[in-house]
Amino acid sequence: MSFKSRGHKLYVGVMVFVSMFALSLSAILAPLAKAESTPLYTWRNITIPGRGDISESRVSPDGSKLFVLRRDLASGSVNLLVSANDGVSWSTFAAPEGANGLLVSSDGSKLVVKGKYGENAIYVSTDGGRTWAKRNSSVPHTAHVLMSPDGSTLVMYFEHSLYNDPMAVSTDDGNTWVPKGDEYPDYVFNGGKMARRSNDGTLRQSTDYGMTWSTIGHSLDRTSFSSDGKSVFDGFHTSIDSGANWNQLPEYPIDSIRTAELFGISNDGKKLFITFKNDSIDDPSLPVFVSSDGGKTWQKWGDEGVSFSSVSMSADGSRVFATAQFTDPDYKSVYRLAILPRPQPVTPGGTGTGTGGTTTPATPTTPSTGSASSGVSATSTPPSTSSKKPEKPDRK
Repeated sequence: MSFKSRGHKLYVGVMVFVSMFALSLSAILAPLAKAESTPLYTWRNITIPGRGDISESRVSPDGSKLFVLRRDLASGSVNLLVSANDGVSWSTFAAPEGANGLLVSSDGSKLVVKGKYGENAIYVSTDGGRTWAKRNSSVPHTAHVLMSPDGSTLVMYFEHSLYNDPMAVSTDDGNTWVPKGDEYPDYVFNGGKMARRSNDGTLRQSTDYGMTWSTIGHSLDRTSFSSDGKSVFDGFHTSIDSGANWNQLPEYPIDSIRTAELFGISNDGKKLFITFKNDSIDDPSLPVFVSSDGGKTWQKWGDEGVSFSSVSMSADGSRVFATAQFTDPDYKSVYRLAILPRPQPVTPGGTGTGTGGTTTPATPTTPSTGSASSGVSATSTPPSTSSKKPEKPDRK
């Protein structure tokens, strides 16, 4: 064999080795690259104009609007503040006297509030809070009122009624109410679907506006359903089939001396938020953690010195709105919005440039000081593939 032939074979062999090594290296680094490309939330403080007590705050399920109920301590009047650009600017509308229990439809066009104490009425707005119609429908201040995301269904019930009154449903904005079954939902979805957690931890669902109920699974603690009712989060486990099967969080964002307080989940089950309350009465802090990958990694939102009294998430998980209202002058009220980039729409023959939702803030959205991404966890447990929900670990 000639030297030239041997050299050619050696060259070919080296190139094959290099190609195989490159393929192996790309296979090894692919998960790392995928992990690094996980979108992260950015958050910023929001300035809400005016003065008064912020009693409630919401983000519309489609993420397009922010809503705040502000009560003037001097006059007692209530205003509704609405932002359609992530809190950059706000519109102010007069709300019904004593307005409370704010409910928001998917696009923020339909709103429902209960009236002042003793009035026994609800108020409905179909134009985003600009005008309100009073419904004299015998809805006492102590009644629970829920609304489906599309705004088509209202539910009213008394959780601690001495007479075991049935739950009532209205499909005409509260003008008329029809008695239904004697189980009370925690969540109301579109098309007559409802879900509840019974006192023994059983998850129950109805598909006929609460007339009949069936068991779908069990949960040891409180549950949070996504807007479409498919994803469920109990603070330690998630489900994407309405609670029939459960997976344990692969990572837990904080040490075991704290307990889950508030939590939420997106429709796809990948975006989560959770707040924790210290076991000590002297330290009732509620730090917020957010995840965009189903709990594999977590970002801490701000510092633990802020106690967020209201946190809500949009249906796709792209917006998390939290408010902390303090009446003590030594504390500063805090309003924050976490934003997750949405996938850009792709148009045939070109590249998408839209954001698919709300107007982005005019000012840069940079993370708060000391709020870097974190995957810190007390335990790391592989997800469960069993159809039975695993036992809740002892976090205390």
